[in-house]
Amino acid sequence: MALTRRVFLAAIPLCASCALGCSPSAQTAQSGSAYVELASSKSSSNTRGRILVFMPQTSQTEEVWASLRDELEQDFDLVAVKVEGKTSVSPIREGMRRHRPSGVVLMNNPTVAAYREYQRTSSRGRFPPAVIVMTSFLEGHTAGVSRATGISYEVPLITVVTNLRRIVASPIVRVGVVYRAPLEGFVVRQEKLAAREQIALEKERVSPAPNVSELKRALRRLKSADAIWILNDDRLLTQQLIVQGWLPGLNERPWLPAIVGAASLVSPGSSFGTFAVLPDHAALGVQTANRLFDIADNQWRISKEGDTELPLSTTTTMDLGQARERFTLHGDALEQVDRIVE
Repeated sequence: MALTRRVFLAAIPLCASCALGCSPSAQTAQSGSAYVELASSKSSSNTRGRILVFMPQTSQTEEVWASLRDELEQDFDLVAVKVEGKTSVSPIREGMRRHRPSGVVLMNNPTVAAYREYQRTSSRGRFPPAVIVMTSFLEGHTAGVSRATGISYEVPLITVVTNLRRIVASPIVRVGVVYRAPLEGFVVRQEKLAAREQIALEKERVSPAPNVSELKRALRRLKSADAIWILNDDRLLTQQLIVQGWLPGLNERPWLPAIVGAASLVSPGSSFGTFAVLPDHAALGVQTANRLFDIADNQWRISKEGDTELPLSTTTTMDLGQARERFTLHGDALEQVDRIVE
């Protein structure tokens, strides 16, 4: 029996991209008003300053926090404060009042939204520098946060396809993508970068709030694609759109690899994504720490406000059952993948 993309409701979260470390801004907001310190670390030497880390409590953010702490705890006092939901301004305000940090780290979209609201309603004239991580579509801007810099969570398409070409023997030249109008700038920038490796993007734009029929029509118009690139866009990855739009649409051409940006979307229980490339969370913590060292060395000033950089290290995940049934793999394909699910 041919393997079809199917879904078991327990296999994919209510909002699939919420499984990402970069929880999307449309994630259901919780009040999260209680002030909770998840962890703290005091420098054993003369501290260079205090860094306050605002973060939700997830396995992904804890990976970043662990490596961040390992890199910084000998030089800085560190405090991690729990923030859940984009309306959680209260713990941010309380953390800032208690600790008066030299710098802050903001993990995920709802946390950034809450910190932005804190800045808007605060009477403080100047805010400490902020490093934003695990936030979707940060590329080229810092989400309206004053005195901020950051590290993008999206892995460039050129990197993703280069990795996929090492695994799948069939040519990957044209990549299809369905995107909402607000993300057109991001898609166009990725298109220009991908062209350097002879990767052409076949684009289908949908409305800011697409329905199932619109998504299916867009997928059918991607007639010459060799693979489908599925963006980490929470508005396109609702449970309804996955079950009624993506899965039936992808099943019409099961020979196309589906590239996703979250390891949780590559699962033999759903047969949705074929291949995922995302930042290595431990390496992301180290990269964030290096940003903070640079800022501290510059007297707690950001050299170029609003500047963002790409993740330096990535991990790959592949659905081996789906890949073996539908595609011809290179002989050393399994050696090119960090994590295999089957």
